[in-house]
Amino acid sequence: MSASTESLLKSFCTYVYYAGNGNFWFENVHQESIGYKIYSLISFTIYITMILLENMAAVFGNFPEVEKKSAIMFSAIHDIIIIKMFSMFYYKNSIKMLNYEMSFVMKDIEEESIMKKQKRKVLWGITFYVITVYLSLTAYGVESLRKVFVEGTPFYTVVTYFPTYYEDSLAASVFRVFFYVTWLYMMLPMIAADCMPIIHVIIVTYKFMTLCHYFEKIRMNFERNLLVMSNKNATKILKEGCIEGIKIHQKLQFIVKEIHRVFGIIMSLQVCESSAVAVLLLLRLALSSHLNLTNAFMTYTFVGSLFFLLALNLWNAGEITYQASLLSNSMFFCGWHLCDMDKQSHKDIRRVVLVGCAQAQKPLILKAFGIQDLSYTTFVSVARMTYSIFAVFYQRRE
Repeated sequence: MSASTESLLKSFCTYVYYAGNGNFWFENVHQESIGYKIYSLISFTIYITMILLENMAAVFGNFPEVEKKSAIMFSAIHDIIIIKMFSMFYYKNSIKMLNYEMSFVMKDIEEESIMKKQKRKVLWGITFYVITVYLSLTAYGVESLRKVFVEGTPFYTVVTYFPTYYEDSLAASVFRVFFYVTWLYMMLPMIAADCMPIIHVIIVTYKFMTLCHYFEKIRMNFERNLLVMSNKNATKILKEGCIEGIKIHQKLQFIVKEIHRVFGIIMSLQVCESSAVAVLLLLRLALSSHLNLTNAFMTYTFVGSLFFLLALNLWNAGEITYQASLLSNSMFFCGWHLCDMDKQSHKDIRRVVLVGCAQAQKPLILKAFGIQDLSYTTFVSVARMTYSIFAVFYQRRE
């Protein structure tokens, strides 16, 4: 498979389609047939029904303390996730247009080495996230089975209002297993919603890196042209290259604004979800008198997956800000100072570079809810806050 931006986005949209979320590619390569729409409708009806039963369990359910806390936690998590999924559906047409713009902007100047790094970062990031998620879900299943055989309690992973905790009939057991399997399958479209903004943010980051390389190349070409042609002709080629680069930069600025508009809610909710749920899980860890191996593994992998997803969002959003900040230097050192100082063409190229540098110096910062920067600093702040709360309660327990 090619490492180009187009092939990378198209491959991810194929996964989104088979996860049941529909066709997000700008071409109709994946048919949303009547059968497919029925499959999606049934799937999401089951998901929503299970989440409603989780909310009912959290509010009205009569469960032991551990199951009650799990019901509250998972109802909050799944409520946030379903909002993210419906936000993705709401902006479906905008995401298609965004995929189109990102596939073809800078397509002619993409560098194979940079595209390979881009693809590798996306694949490794998403693969590791999926592994941590399913390790956590598997640990929940194993721990529930252990409690069934050792403690004689019902099989519970996702805590729902129906069946009740003390119901031990065969039908109740079948429903509990069905909800667990549904939970495992429901993670496929959920992961699609979580990873959609991450992939777009990573791609934009590498487009800024490519644009910096583009300005470095036009300088090298200008220096070579000075050896074989007049300064006037070389300056004309340099000016055309700078104008093209500035137009690309304006296009990238528009794409970043679209990413912020389309995926802003998803990325903002992710900050809330990861930080709040991580605090709840670590408090559970701190206040528990004893944790067996599977329970501890379940908690640590869950916290790890949440923090890794938060890191994917915040680190890559911060990387956009950093890579965009390097562009003004690349523009400034494009070679304009080697033009004839006494010529009108020098004044023209100087104005072009001045305008480009002024635009590139405006910081590109993605924000959560329009307030909190999505950056490396925010990730460190959230991690420190979470650990501080955990440390305080752990110390009180001691």
